[in-house]
Amino acid sequence: MTTGKPLSVAIVGGGIGGLCLAIGLLQCPHIKLDIYEAAPEFKEIGAGVALGPNAQRALEMISPAAAKAFLRHATPNISPEHAKLWFDFRYGLRGPNYGTVLGKVENQTGQQTVHRAKFLEELAKLVPKDISHFGKRLVRVEELDPGQGVRLHFQDGESVTAQCVIGADGVHSVVRNSLLRGEAKAMFSGIVSYRGLIPMDAARAKLGKYAEDSYMWTGEDGMVMTYPIDFGKTLNVVCAKYGRESWDYPTYMLPVDASLLKKDYEGWGEIPSKVVDMIEKPTLWAMLEHPPAPFYNSANIAIMGDAAHATTPFQGQGAGQAIEDALVLCRLFRYVRTPALVAPALAAYDAVRRERTQRVVKTSREAIEEYSLYHPKVNGDVGKWRELWSQRMKWIWDIDLAEHNDEALQKMKSLVQPPLERNDAPIVIKDLRSLMYRLRSILR
Repeated sequence: MTTGKPLSVAIVGGGIGGLCLAIGLLQCPHIKLDIYEAAPEFKEIGAGVALGPNAQRALEMISPAAAKAFLRHATPNISPEHAKLWFDFRYGLRGPNYGTVLGKVENQTGQQTVHRAKFLEELAKLVPKDISHFGKRLVRVEELDPGQGVRLHFQDGESVTAQCVIGADGVHSVVRNSLLRGEAKAMFSGIVSYRGLIPMDAARAKLGKYAEDSYMWTGEDGMVMTYPIDFGKTLNVVCAKYGRESWDYPTYMLPVDASLLKKDYEGWGEIPSKVVDMIEKPTLWAMLEHPPAPFYNSANIAIMGDAAHATTPFQGQGAGQAIEDALVLCRLFRYVRTPALVAPALAAYDAVRRERTQRVVKTSREAIEEYSLYHPKVNGDVGKWRELWSQRMKWIWDIDLAEHNDEALQKMKSLVQPPLERNDAPIVIKDLRSLMYRLRSILR
């Protein structure tokens, strides 16, 4: 039974995940949608963001227009023969094994990256201006009495109420902090990353063919990763090191002197050393991740993307998992036509998304170490390295998203009687609270 009154949904955070969710929910005429963004406009920090085949399929399923927004600015590998290449892995340390080809890992779409700001700008064009509210820095989330929804309190003194709130507010999420009562906050992963950009003309002059496609130069405590962005006009560089005990800076990203980067990469071979030498203004980032959250939702609140499962970037899945989150939420909310259906929808979202996304966080942290030729699983054997990496990413890239959505819908239906297809009878939630906690204990 529907009331005829639109269901109010508030998205906190207008990054890639939040806007993808908004684009999907805008296709639901029974939803009144608002987006609250702390910044004065939709914006992203950083340069390139890669979307794997799973993320690109999810984007297409949310909206063909959103998929086109990505492809309009996406940069693939320049060499035609590397169209399906994710990364060409090479051993990067100076010595007899330098330059050894460990393996060329491929997928359906290859390495496709886009400038974060340009992608977000294209997504923002698909969102009506009148539902976007800027300068809204969230300070407190108040869950009201059953049936009354959630009240959001902003730094500027304004408060708003919605029947459902989705926190897409990033790694330092206020919504997450409220939902989990301050537990499971983002933590330093022990990995730092230097980032920089090199004009492609300069990169080609010094690196030759190694400037035009995606390469990963690996060592025993880190890697040097390069790939083209901005339609091949720029080479994006990420140099990561692991095994750090602490982060001793007041912010999680800061400009540093190039000498610090060069010192960290002494002893590396010819090509990675040339890459490091060409970065004139590197930035240093602390790689953060979330410890596993026991749940992603309450009756009227859910968290998604970096707010739910912030991860290191070593499987290229940060944005991709946020887009997958958005897809599942969009599909579930097609059926959420009354406030009573919000809780079972969010419980179903938690049940199908938490296990997968937390596995991504865990395996991403492991990936940077498993890049190495001398990881214990490989122990210097190139054949074992190739065997490991030939299948390692399949479970991420090859997910059947239609089946994933169906699983979520079936879980939602199991919490509701009568079946969702019927709209002529009162909706009864079957012992929702105990069932939600049972699901959480099973999947924890």
